[in-house]
Amino acid sequence: SPEHIELRRQVARFIEREVEPNAMAWDEAGCTPREVLRQMAQLGWLGLTVSPGYGGAGADMTTNVVFQEALSRSTSGGFIITVLVHTDMASPHLVHGCSEDQKRRWLPRIVRGDAITAVAITEADAGSDVAAIRTRAVRDGTHWVLNGSKMFITNGALAELVFVAARTDAAEKGSRGLSIFAIERGTPGFRVGRTLKKSGWLASDTAELVFEDCRVPADHLIGEEN
Repeated sequence: SPEHIELRRQVARFIEREVEPNAMAWDEAGCTPREVLRQMAQLGWLGLTVSPGYGGAGADMTTNVVFQEALSRSTSGGFIITVLVHTDMASPHLVHGCSEDQKRRWLPRIVRGDAITAVAITEADAGSDVAAIRTRAVRDGTHWVLNGSKMFITNGALAELVFVAARTDAAEKGSRGLSIFAIERGTPGFRVGRTLKKSGWLASDTAELVFEDCRVPADHLIGEEN
């Protein structure tokens, strides 16, 4: 459609002007600058499929795929994955699984680029096998207390909001008894253990995340418990 052709042109111009001249420096720095992500947010690209009620563009999935394909023309794989983990891997947890209050609390910040997101499932001993997750969350009054660690988390150091998978029912086996929590950067007991060096995608920060008696408000549970 004409709209999709124009979107491809806009993304191509943005990559030519803002990304390609700086890609090598971003690789050396090990991350994509926040200012660039905010520029993309101002263009409406960090919330393409999010409802306009939360500041998004309300576009359909075809338009989103057009954007993804256009973005992938960049030579910087790290830049591309920084954006797409935020828009299409992490923040959809909030779009599809959360309550209305949670949407109003976080989605506008996500769309504006004020809260970059990450999803923390992978663990050093479990890989991305959710059945082997060891991170635990135990209910304590109005909070959940998380203990464990996550490894190889894209946007781990950059993100203000991380969707963390933890085992909430120790008696259940395999992929049962798991829950997702939205955890904000700065929450006591949550820290970046270290950033990790890679052989590619260098402009995408990758980190180990550590949870030590991390107290998360009960209303940060995304979707249903277990």
